[in-house]
Amino acid sequence: MSPLFGKPATLFFWLLVVLAWIFDWPDVLGWLPETGLAVLAVHGLEVLYFWVAFRGKSQAVGSDALQILIFGIFHLRRFIEDAAAD
Repeated sequence: MSPLFGKPATLFFWLLVVLAWIFDWPDVLGWLPETGLAVLAVHGLEVLYFWVAFRGKSQAVGSDALQILIFGIFHLRRFIEDAAAD
């Protein structure tokens, strides 16, 4: 999935998570807040990976860490591809 589609899709996912949490949607849609917590945990691990492996390659460490927390691999991928090219 390209970052051009991935980041907007991720933002849409987070919007759905927040709406499901606020409006307490029923049935399967009610699982979105819990799913969002699981995704947030995975993104937290990705931030930790970024912090250990790529912090020195970032021009704006805090901004990159926040974007990885929100977008996950769609933002982290840039650092991984740069490291692979080296």
